[in-house]
Amino acid sequence: MAGRKPKVRWTPSLKQFTVTVGGKLHRLGIDQAAAEEQFQFLLHKHDLAEPATTNPTFAGIADAWLDHVQQVFDPERYRLCKARLSEFVAFAGVALKVRELRPRHVEAWLKSRPGTAKQGTTTLYKGMILAALNWAASKKVRLIAVNPLKGLLELPEGDSRGGEAVWPPEVFELVLANVNERFGEYLRVLAWTGARPSAVRRVEARHYSPQLKLWDISDLAPSHSKKKANRIWLSPPVIEVVERLNREHPTGPIFRNTQGNPYSGDVVTMMLFKLRRRLLKRTPPVVLPKGLCVYGLRHTFATAFIREYPDKMEYLRELLGHRDMKMIRKHYGHLYDQHQAMHNVLDSFRPV
Repeated sequence: MAGRKPKVRWTPSLKQFTVTVGGKLHRLGIDQAAAEEQFQFLLHKHDLAEPATTNPTFAGIADAWLDHVQQVFDPERYRLCKARLSEFVAFAGVALKVRELRPRHVEAWLKSRPGTAKQGTTTLYKGMILAALNWAASKKVRLIAVNPLKGLLELPEGDSRGGEAVWPPEVFELVLANVNERFGEYLRVLAWTGARPSAVRRVEARHYSPQLKLWDISDLAPSHSKKKANRIWLSPPVIEVVERLNREHPTGPIFRNTQGNPYSGDVVTMMLFKLRRRLLKRTPPVVLPKGLCVYGLRHTFATAFIREYPDKMEYLRELLGHRDMKMIRKHYGHLYDQHQAMHNVLDSFRPV
């Protein structure tokens, strides 16, 4: 950039930080850290000879993100995202600028909608807005300098999923009877291992240790994560499936759809969604439980294990890949608290 090097400065007359880039004055607000981030964004756009504004409308960002969703994801996901974001833009106003966007706008929109009191629904709708902003602020896209809601929009964690997300045996068999063999195989392995679906989707032949009878997936866990499992223990039925798939796919993920493509999280979610709709069209209609998802098979595994081996919680901790007992107590404590309470009574009981 020729001439004087631009710098972020406080402009008393405007009562905010400003910077001049390419001969144009940009107002950056009163937060110095945010102003510096917007400045770097403007420099990046200027170097690329691209038009830039540090404060586009959220409606414009939403439209751009929906174009991306339409190109990359399933039509059903595009339909759902478009419906929700259109509602929010209509509620908040098409002129609302990104830098003016606050959590209160989102909370007020959700409060005005009937049927969004459930925590799962609230998290989903908030997640759509955050996804659009995160995409726009990503280094690959750079439509905005920063996501103004990052770290500020509260996403409810929900109650313990240990009981709510369990797949009853009859539901599991119903699903298996109505999906293709490849997807059914993926579901069975999830139910038999209790592993995270995202890990199983990415596992490869090289992760398999026939001597130890497990998958070592250390390289799949982010380096900053302390919660991811490094090992997935395999029972005999799983080993049979794994060794066959390893032969079919010596490189790349071993769990693939009927077209030979590895599963993605969106594809898995959509397959269950489409199955639910197919079953509803039957006569009489068959209704799957609300909230049914593949992650629930992890809870199904843990629930069954606790009921059969309530005195082996440390084994379950290792099988689920947790570093400590905190998450097990949080999600499944209601299943073994009674067992522990009985032992507490016996500790002080002296029959003779």
